[in-house]
Amino acid sequence: MKKVVTMLMVLGLFASISFAQQKGKNGLGFEFHMFPSTFMLEEGGSAMGVYFPIETTGGFLIEPSLSYYSYSSDTDYDDSSYDDYKSTSTEWSLVVGAFKLYEKEKLRFYAGVRIGKSWSAYESTGADDDEDDAFILAPTAGVEYFISDNFSFGGEGVYAMISSEDKEDEYTRTTKSTILIPKFIVRFYF
Repeated sequence: MKKVVTMLMVLGLFASISFAQQKGKNGLGFEFHMFPSTFMLEEGGSAMGVYFPIETTGGFLIEPSLSYYSYSSDTDYDDSSYDDYKSTSTEWSLVVGAFKLYEKEKLRFYAGVRIGKSWSAYESTGADDDEDDAFILAPTAGVEYFISDNFSFGGEGVYAMISSEDKEDEYTRTTKSTILIPKFIVRFYF
């Protein structure tokens, strides 16, 4: 719960700084992954994000995003020779994007970077709980098509580089992953 409050406070800080410095458009966006739904339904699926685009008058887009993913499994055995088993996995992430905008008629191209952090927790019966946090750096390029002045849809390519380090008494585990993520994003500006 402490992490959720911290993430919301940071998101509010970024939003208030951006609102105070500009008189452009603000909005709300939703992300849809371009992978088949079977990938999303399996254990270890992916978080879907909510975006808060803030367009400045200087031709920039500041876009904080928040995502959440949770998976749990509970196995109750009818036979008393086996112990019941339960596992839970939760992931939160807070990412802020900064983009330069290039407009041409109803199309808007943007390029920049998304930087943020993710927090994950894993609990299971008979095992130690595991909590990790990771740094996210993601060069990003995208395009959005404006159906009207307030509504757009578009695509985005994100080259995400995620790294984390977990120090324990007996070991240090360093994890690095790189993935190219295609996204479909719908945005509503008000």
